Amino acid sequence: MNDSNTPQKVSLQKTDAITVFRAGHQALAEIEGLRGLVIRGLFLNYLIFFGATIVLNGLFYFQVLSPIINWLFGGGEGFWASVGTVLLWSIQLTVSAVIALVALRFSVELMSLWHQSLVNRIILNFRQIEESEFSLSALWTELRYILLEALKSCIFPLLLLFVGWIPLMGLPLVFVLESHLLGRQSVIVYLESLTNPEEAVELRKKWRWIPLRIGWLPTILAFIPLIGWLFLPLTLTYEVIGFAYLVEKSRKS
Repeated sequence: MNDSNTPQKVSLQKTDAITVFRAGHQALAEIEGLRGLVIRGLFLNYLIFFGATIVLNGLFYFQVLSPIINWLFGGGEGFWASVGTVLLWSIQLTVSAVIALVALRFSVELMSLWHQSLVNRIILNFRQIEESEFSLSALWTELRYILLEALKSCIFPLLLLFVGWIPLMGLPLVFVLESHLLGRQSVIVYLESLTNPEEAVELRKKWRWIPLRIGWLPTILAFIPLIGWLFLPLTLTYEVIGFAYLVEKSRKS
């Protein structure tokens, strides 16, 4: 059966973050070879995340912050040298947190190409789809698009920091925007896997509120430094494969 010729009706009865997360766990248990793909992708994601965080922090400390502090306060011992040391580490820790958040969003966005292969693997578990022909131009176009989106995703956290300063409405607005952005990934990756453009357009309109309903869970993790950030890529991956699993399962019901 080919999804471009005979599209089946999609009917999602209940779609929220917990349901999608559980569906992701179920998909890993049922679909052969999916767990290995997830582990390899997560390893690459964490490698990019930690590598970018360490390199950017090192460059900022040795090339920017330390020379400026030494020039302003001098080295060695004494009152002003102690003030400079306190100021140096206060700035470095603050900047390190921002750099880690930006590096995390960059690595997560780069996972889109890998998420695409996971979704295709889930779809193939339920039905046959057309395999797109490989071409270097198409690959290059896809890589440029993903890289551009990854760079844009580095700017969004910084913009949201300013939005959060809005009195009363700042934090709720940041939470809603972040939930939409993080939940949108699961929907977009699945829609881009469809070979029927009309079906993709129809489902995009039908699912316009789903990102908010499934994005609040990764958003909570994004607000928790270190521990939450470490679990964010795993949670997003579970939601991507869980959403695709629920949609494909609904086609069979």
